[in-house]
Amino acid sequence: CESIGIEFMSTPFSNEEVDLLEEIGVKRYKVASMDVNNPELLKYIASKGKPVIFSTGMATLGEIERAIFTLEGAGCTEVTVLHCTSVYPPKDEDIALNNIKTLQQAFDIPVGYSDHSIGTDVPLIALALGSTVIEKHFTIDKDMAGWDHAISADEAEMAQISAYAAMAQKDLDKEARKIDKYEEYLGRNRRIVSLREKEKIAIMRRCCVAKHPLKAGHVITHDDLDYKRPGTGIAPDEAKYILGRELIRDVPYDHEFKWQDFGVLIEVQTKFNVA
Repeated sequence: CESIGIEFMSTPFSNEEVDLLEEIGVKRYKVASMDVNNPELLKYIASKGKPVIFSTGMATLGEIERAIFTLEGAGCTEVTVLHCTSVYPPKDEDIALNNIKTLQQAFDIPVGYSDHSIGTDVPLIALALGSTVIEKHFTIDKDMAGWDHAISADEAEMAQISAYAAMAQKDLDKEARKIDKYEEYLGRNRRIVSLREKEKIAIMRRCCVAKHPLKAGHVITHDDLDYKRPGTGIAPDEAKYILGRELIRDVPYDHEFKWQDFGVLIEVQTKFNVA
């Protein structure tokens, strides 16, 4: 990166990776959508005092707000949020670029867009709406094996997005309105987690797991917890509710904590909408 004059940055998924990036000397951090509800990692990243950019795929407005407060409360003074739909590629109706304006108005901080669409039309509209950051996957060959390459930008497309970013606001607006699906890409203002995103939450997010084997009767502390995929157990932002609780049974290393491990019974109510 240094040899070609671009800034190196990375997305850490653990405290140890944050430490590695500190040794390398990164100037800012990126947080993936999957960790918006992972307060311990957010706090550790924020404690380094560097700017943070985080994606908001699968996240409700309330979860985004809590993540911002967590980062700011732990020492981060420069937070940028990226509107994002964690589907590759998203349906046109789920792109909802008007959410960029919603986030700008709700939090009064820089807002950008993490793009998983095909082509350059959507990033252009996002820039016209005032995005300060565009995240776009890059590939040297769209036909390479793996799901990611087909939705990534190649060199020509990345150059086009860079050219858009250099345009004056009035020119951005003019070019954006020429796009056939302009209104469809704008979509709703309301923050809604799409059904396809909801289906990914359990796969992509984390849950609380045992950092080591624990015996029945043990009282849970921070040192007992780690946070790993899949997100099928107690969520990282719910860890505070199991701290200080006593296990009612032995659990092995990497056990996904459930409320039943602490004798908590969860009543599930199913509601039916009858047309």
